[in-house]
Amino acid sequence: MKHSYARAVSCLLFWLLSALPSYAREPAGTAPRSPAEPPPPDLTDQAKQLYLLGAEAFAAQRNADAVSYFRQAERLVSSAKLTYNIALAYDEMGDTGRALREYRAFLAREPGSVHRDEATARVAKLELALAALGVQQLRVASDPPGATLRVEDDIVGVTPWAGELTPGLHQIRLERAGYRAHEAQVALAAQHAADLEVTLLPEQAHAAKTSGARARIQPLSWSFLGVGLGALAGGLGFELSRASSSERAGRASSAEAEARAEGAADAKQMASLLLFGAGGAFVVGGGVLLVLDLGRDPESVADAPGNTASAAQVSLPCTHNFCGLMTRARF
Repeated sequence: MKHSYARAVSCLLFWLLSALPSYAREPAGTAPRSPAEPPPPDLTDQAKQLYLLGAEAFAAQRNADAVSYFRQAERLVSSAKLTYNIALAYDEMGDTGRALREYRAFLAREPGSVHRDEATARVAKLELALAALGVQQLRVASDPPGATLRVEDDIVGVTPWAGELTPGLHQIRLERAGYRAHEAQVALAAQHAADLEVTLLPEQAHAAKTSGARARIQPLSWSFLGVGLGALAGGLGFELSRASSSERAGRASSAEAEARAEGAADAKQMASLLLFGAGGAFVVGGGVLLVLDLGRDPESVADAPGNTASAAQVSLPCTHNFCGLMTRARF
């Protein structure tokens, strides 16, 4: 038995060192196991040595050591093949959650691999194993990565993240400095793992988008809206004053005083009607201009030859005998 094991390890190392072809890892006295994929040709010497140590540890069924070596090699040179070998080691250890996570990561990175069918079959079996435990796996990735992940307000890690949750609806929140927080609801099925991929929106881009919309609104639109609201407020003031004059007319001690109060009330009523009408017209006009401004292409407006900002000057002169609107504008 020892002779067979030593021979198997010697053959393993010989095949790895001679052009690194595909090989089978079959420790003596065990059933055939899934073949590990060779490392990519651009691995550094240090990563290659770590990979060889991992392959030797796996052949000796020291799976925890194998995972450690493969991880170190992957940190030096990222490779889907190393991810696949890590999945195999976790699978041999009986670590269902981590094995499923690594198999799924491998399939996402290299869907056309020769080990695709085997990895897919293992994913299905591991999903069923988690379902029997009353949980299922959720993987959350973000662009850019490194976002803090909250599930039901509890911090569970940073993206990319994969873990087991109970099936059903879960509230997800991603937070990263310089980016808008993202919230989503995820429905996790009982029988199958789920993925959530989120593109985070930078805060500056959001602020620029908002300020860009405001920048498209021309001064004339703001002027119309401002004058309209001012006229409506003035009309309301005159209407309140008219009501006061009507009350004074009712309490007048003489017919002459009553006539003066009623005359003042009529004049104020006329002024309020004029202001209400003008204010409503200006508000409607300003609203139309606002819609037109927001519908413009900001680049075409800024780049138009001879383009100058529109401007308006509006005054609201009022005397005892007259109230009116005076407008001067440049387009």
